[in-house]
Amino acid sequence: MNRKNSCFTLPLFLMLLLGWSPSWAQSKGYIVQGDTAYTDGYIQFDRRKPFQVEFQRAKKSPVETYAANELTEFGYIDSTRYMAREVEYFGEKRMLFLRELSEGELNLYEAHGEGGKQFYLNNSNLTQLTKENLQTNLQPYAVSSPSWKRQLPRVRLSEQSLRYFARNINKGKNPKMSMLSFGAVASFNRSTMRVASNAYSENGFGEYSMTSENAEAGIFVESPVWQVNNLSIVSQLSYGKMAYATTRISTPLDQHIQLSLNFLKLSITPRYYLNANRVSFYVEAGPELFYVAEQSSNMLEAKHYNNTTSIHEHEDVFQLQKASFGMVAGAGLQIFYLPKHYINLGLGTGHVVGKGYTINNFSTSIRVNL
Repeated sequence: MNRKNSCFTLPLFLMLLLGWSPSWAQSKGYIVQGDTAYTDGYIQFDRRKPFQVEFQRAKKSPVETYAANELTEFGYIDSTRYMAREVEYFGEKRMLFLRELSEGELNLYEAHGEGGKQFYLNNSNLTQLTKENLQTNLQPYAVSSPSWKRQLPRVRLSEQSLRYFARNINKGKNPKMSMLSFGAVASFNRSTMRVASNAYSENGFGEYSMTSENAEAGIFVESPVWQVNNLSIVSQLSYGKMAYATTRISTPLDQHIQLSLNFLKLSITPRYYLNANRVSFYVEAGPELFYVAEQSSNMLEAKHYNNTTSIHEHEDVFQLQKASFGMVAGAGLQIFYLPKHYINLGLGTGHVVGKGYTINNFSTSIRVNL
């Protein structure tokens, strides 16, 4: 019986949820009729249907529906504004509510319908922006700045990219033009492992260190932080191998240790660019996950006593933990050899802490976006 009730209750709850969801979308706002008729109330607007808006003067007041040709604008208390304009909308002239993306020297608007987003530039008239005409229509706003003229090809037909460009044009700023990019990375490393005296029971020499010259390769994605000029997040996944060896000698005991491992590194690093030139300097720092995919270790031990020597071999004497965390930091140059393509040259350092050991890494890296 309870099972039947639950089967009935869940669909009923979902129906009620769907049925009431429009009322949850109501937000405080206003409408403007003509030039001066400003009215406060509650707005309910479906962005997929930019031809009309629903309005209530109070929570329990009747719902009034206005077409785009009946209002001048409406907006929300968070300063989001929608202007009523006649534009080309998916091949047809229509009166729509357009969301204002930027205001100033460069005015941009957006309509979000069932067919996707459409962007409009308010120059002498409202011009719909397309991939084909984007650069031509934005060029007049970049002509006075050599930096923006060079970076203009990186502006893309997306809300974040257009907002970033317009915000800085309107404020008279010349930051680095951010863009989403991905590519390949190669790194050449010098890694020093410091082993604690209690890292493994056979350790007869206390704390010591070993060094490995190694390389790694992988992929990266650089994602802009659109709200902050010159800031991005670099996510990188790489694979490599390390091989360590050391020989410790004393009168009663000699130990030769070898350790090899295959590893994965995942880092998520905020990066800040210091300038917006063709060659840009940057600094970065963030967390890193170090994962040991495969490892092996052995130790050849010679014990000397009363002119006799006994030889012992130990397999898998030292086991690194599978996953450990650390920090990476670095600086470098980003060099654009084409308007949208670059090479990164970087120097970095990393520090990983595991149970009974630490790994300090110094690296030289090269990244190329695709």
